[in-house]
Amino acid sequence: MAHRVALRSIRTLHRWRKQAGTPAADVARLQAILNAAVAAIITADEFGTIVDVNPVTEKLFGYRSDELMGARVDILLSRPELSRQEFLKTDFANSNPAKPRQILGRRKDGTVIPLHLAVGSFTLNGRRYFTGILFDETDRKEFERNLRSALSAANMVAMKWDCRTNIVSVTSGGALTAPTRSVTTVDQLLKSIDPDDVSEFRREVLLSGKTRKPFRIVLRQSNPAGQSQWLELDAQTEADDNGNPLFVHGILRDVTESKREEARRELLLAEIAHRGKNLLAVVQSIAAVTFRGDRHMEAARAEFEQRLAALARSQALLSEQEWSGVELADIVTLELAAYATQAVIEVDAIRLKPSAAQSMSLIIHELATNAAKYGALSVPQGEIIFSARLRQQEDDEVLQLSWKERGGPPVNPPCRKGYGSFLIEELLEGMAKESRVDFHPEGLVVEATIATAQLRPAHKTWVFTRADKRPDSKSPAVLV
Repeated sequence: MAHRVALRSIRTLHRWRKQAGTPAADVARLQAILNAAVAAIITADEFGTIVDVNPVTEKLFGYRSDELMGARVDILLSRPELSRQEFLKTDFANSNPAKPRQILGRRKDGTVIPLHLAVGSFTLNGRRYFTGILFDETDRKEFERNLRSALSAANMVAMKWDCRTNIVSVTSGGALTAPTRSVTTVDQLLKSIDPDDVSEFRREVLLSGKTRKPFRIVLRQSNPAGQSQWLELDAQTEADDNGNPLFVHGILRDVTESKREEARRELLLAEIAHRGKNLLAVVQSIAAVTFRGDRHMEAARAEFEQRLAALARSQALLSEQEWSGVELADIVTLELAAYATQAVIEVDAIRLKPSAAQSMSLIIHELATNAAKYGALSVPQGEIIFSARLRQQEDDEVLQLSWKERGGPPVNPPCRKGYGSFLIEELLEGMAKESRVDFHPEGLVVEATIATAQLRPAHKTWVFTRADKRPDSKSPAVLV
């Protein structure tokens, strides 16, 4: 609107100059107003010859007015063969100003500058003239570059949807994946969005137009790789007086990782609650075994505390790994640390799920405690050989455990089963396909074959519920 007023004023000024009888004071006053304009104003004839400029033009391009008068507008344009046509482009039919547009100008020193150009035409004494109003866009362009850099660093994209033309423009350089950055219409954007979210988005746009309030919505889309991506949109609708949407301005953020992290935390809390109940059951089982029968209370309490300490060590390892599982080698190394000089350990790499890690920790603790009291670890020359090897058995992968003692006191089969032996057999029975405990004279031998399916953590896949897409959702993710 401002450039239309300016163009009419320029047209009036030129006519006054040519018309006899126009008060000089009126001409001077209108000239002063145009000279005080913040934009460069250039008037050229239909051949592109400059016939008038204002002081801002001199300052913007670095030329004196006498250097510009009579020169072609080409000298002010970065690409004269194209830009002169842009400068002279207007509506000849009714002399309305052409739609403002972006061009590149060139200063006297050769510097290229971005310009915002509005052009209008008028006829005076049978000749057509064109007046261009040019604003220096350097600061705005610099601001836009800085804004794009900031949005990119924050993993954001700014968007503007023209509801009248259905065209969506987005800033480039953000970390959002296609198709978000390549869309040209709102239909292209929304076709990759979950249909339920599309309906909600359209409702929010209409509501924002009527209430004049911003809205926030999480949109789920599929990226080119077929993976789900979550985009959080903060936007507001610009509407007419009747509340009909004209534009939607917004910021898109990729919140996929934060959504996954939120689901992981929910899962971890659920896992901790489950493991807490399981841990209490294990402690109860240990207590029942330890304090069974007519035992001396001090001895039973000492064993109970040692078993709880072994359980606590496995819990610490699980906690360090956020309950995702523990390497068997870490458990063996920890439980046999006190006997490192008398232990030969051969363990294949296998990660144990939490329940298997607890059981394995208690088994190794009981075997080591028994060996330290009565077996190979009770004498300096004794040693133990512990191996855990992965093998293929028919269609199943199995872990073959072996505990062998040698160099210790002669072993005799016990008259009655001890508490430690009872606990070992009970734990092995819960997860082994087959197991045996042999009291060979040269040393105790324990062997077990366990299907790895009983040991390994379940494969984790994050599956978000529908409610999880909402910012205020309390629904956890499902782990499958």
